[in-house]
Amino acid sequence: MAAVRKLSDVSPDQLIQRAIDMRPMIAAQADETERNRQVAQEIIDHVRNGDFFRIYLPKKFGGLEFDSATATRISLEWSSADVSTGWVCGLGIVHQWLVAQFPADTHEEVWGDNPSPMICGSYAPAGEMKEVEGGYRLTGEYHFSSGVDVSDWAILGVFFPPREDGAPPVPGFTIVPKSDFEIDDNWHVMGLTGTGSKTVVCQDLFIPAHRRVTFTELVSGNSPGYLDLQNNLYRYPILSLVAYAISTPAVGALNGAIDVFLDSMNGRKTRGAVVLGGSKVRDFQAVQMRVGRAVANLKAAKAMLFSQIEESRSAVMDRGEILDVGGRLDNRLTQAKTVELAVDGLDELFGAVGGHGIHTSQHVQRAWRDAHAIAHHISFNWDALSSMYGQHLLGVEPQGQY
Repeated sequence: MAAVRKLSDVSPDQLIQRAIDMRPMIAAQADETERNRQVAQEIIDHVRNGDFFRIYLPKKFGGLEFDSATATRISLEWSSADVSTGWVCGLGIVHQWLVAQFPADTHEEVWGDNPSPMICGSYAPAGEMKEVEGGYRLTGEYHFSSGVDVSDWAILGVFFPPREDGAPPVPGFTIVPKSDFEIDDNWHVMGLTGTGSKTVVCQDLFIPAHRRVTFTELVSGNSPGYLDLQNNLYRYPILSLVAYAISTPAVGALNGAIDVFLDSMNGRKTRGAVVLGGSKVRDFQAVQMRVGRAVANLKAAKAMLFSQIEESRSAVMDRGEILDVGGRLDNRLTQAKTVELAVDGLDELFGAVGGHGIHTSQHVQRAWRDAHAIAHHISFNWDALSSMYGQHLLGVEPQGQY
């Protein structure tokens, strides 16, 4: 068993301030992040050295075991500076929580020598798992592995062989060290370019039996990790916590775009006779209206986001409840709706950037593209999520992931 490490004296507010302090560095590297199609190792090192990977890490490994509001506020700050960075680093934080769901032997293997690893993930079950003595042999390709270039481990969605003849395969996760897999550099996209969400390629890898957690266990509130750690933090259903790491960056995209847009209004004037050349852009009512609607969407998204996070935190952490279907769908609805609000707000703002605003060096257009890319994630399809919520309220079995 790993020795209990002495915790540094750091509070949630201090971590949030550290995240705010990182914004100028992240913003300064945003062009390079997109050009290189990956977050720089320098930024990952700042995240690691700033204690951010300890937010969800168990205390027995030197972690902090803070609540999800802290991680969400940090994600919001980073994503305001660069959405791809907020996406990758937010996943690096929440994947410590996901590792905590695995059996204790996996904790020792992943955190025993390195309590602050960077971990990527590919969630959709794929590939082939064959049961062998002591574990499994894994072969397959795992797409959308955000941050894989700067990661130490990859969490992969797989189908475990059934334990009963004739039963269907069992979906779940395993985890693989970077030394065991290859990377297919196939990430060429219009948004979230800097996430480097490339494909993990596994070829006949041996997977020890303890590197296993099933999706059923991850929504039960009684995963193997929780049974070992006995902290309510590890009783959240997976999507009621993990999915905020990739929905919140859309809200951050809008937040940062508004900040940059308002700063750009100082002295900005129109050019050409069509729109009264030489006039101050801020004096046009159409621009004023777009700014007002964008900020309204931001306020609505933040209010919904943090209200739902606190509602779930109170239930899970304070009262020790396991979220039921309604509670889980409340989180899924919030994640999808805040993404939609962010995209609509950015559409308003992007309509006012003018000709100069379409240059690829401009912050608002990148935030606009990134938020639209987030909205294309299957987890945030508003039609599907609103339908699922309606199904539940109408007494119909919800069709989808929650």
